[in-house]
Amino acid sequence: MKTGRPDLVIRPPAPLWRTILTGSLIVVGVVGLIVAFELGQYRAGYNIVTALKERARFHSSIKRLENTNRALQARIIALETVNAGHAREDQVVARTIGDLQAQVARQTEELAFYRAVVAEGAPAIGVRVGTVSLSSAKPAGHFLVHVSLVRAGKTDGMTTGTVSLTVDGQAAGGKPVTLDSQTLAGGGAAGVPYDFRYYQDLEQTVTLPPGFRPEHLTVKVGSSRKDVAPLTQTFPWSAVVVP
Repeated sequence: MKTGRPDLVIRPPAPLWRTILTGSLIVVGVVGLIVAFELGQYRAGYNIVTALKERARFHSSIKRLENTNRALQARIIALETVNAGHAREDQVVARTIGDLQAQVARQTEELAFYRAVVAEGAPAIGVRVGTVSLSSAKPAGHFLVHVSLVRAGKTDGMTTGTVSLTVDGQAAGGKPVTLDSQTLAGGGAAGVPYDFRYYQDLEQTVTLPPGFRPEHLTVKVGSSRKDVAPLTQTFPWSAVVVP
């Protein structure tokens, strides 16, 4: 009869983690390319010495974050691979993986921040609209709108405000109609509040009346500060809808 600890079982990394790792590396690579491109788009008239110093500092920060992300992802794969199957060890591994994933999320937010810092023409509100997309929901006429916001400049604190949506298009009879944020929310809150330092994702369900043909979606980002004008961007409905 054999005694002692059970044989160590080596499990290959799940395809999901390989997909996550590949996706993370692609995202980091794309972010690096975009940052490099946008650094070359600065307007003329700036102090070249200061600009070069800032550029070097941002590149150094981004490189450090990319290296950290790769190291964290490698540790996640290693922990998933070497798992003895004991309940106690599983709990420790799961907790460690959760901590590493949280670090990756924080590093991703910092990357978004540095990208925004070096972007050209930051709006006065200090917030940029990162991505906008919408998808169909149930029942018919309902859509889920996803908006991501990033900080557009240096900051040492939180930024707060409200994001509101409007949709213009044609009613059933062909008459031009604009639906305000409260109408889209079905009489609910007129906007979605935001409160973040570097990056935040927001979602809102909107309802369109029967027979209405949407043409444009307008996103209005208002600041809680009374002296800051809101940022307004309009997108073609067909360009942001997800099939």
